[in-house]
Amino acid sequence: MTDNSLKVSQLPTAANVAPTDRVVILYNATGVPSVRTVNLATLSANLVISNHVPANSTSNGVAGTIAYDFTHIYVCIANNSWARATLNQSF
Repeated sequence: MTDNSLKVSQLPTAANVAPTDRVVILYNATGVPSVRTVNLATLSANLVISNHVPANSTSNGVAGTIAYDFTHIYVCIANNSWARATLNQSF
C-alpha cells in the first residue's frame, strides 16, 4: 500500500468550505488512538489550536480546542474534559 500521507504544512488551503466537506478528528479518550470523520455541518465549535497544553484531563478548556507539544496532541472533547494522543516522531 502506498503511503499518501501529508504533513499539515503540505495540505492545500481551501478557498471555499461547504457544510458537506469532511474533517478527520484524532483523539485518544480510552488510551487507543481513534479516527473520526465528521461533516463540517455537524462540527459546531470554533477551532482553536494552541501550544499551551492542559495540566490534566480535567483542566479548563472549551470543547473543540486543540493543543499540542513535542510529544502529544490534546483535544478538548467537552468543556473541561481533555483527551490526548501520543505523537509518533519516528515515521
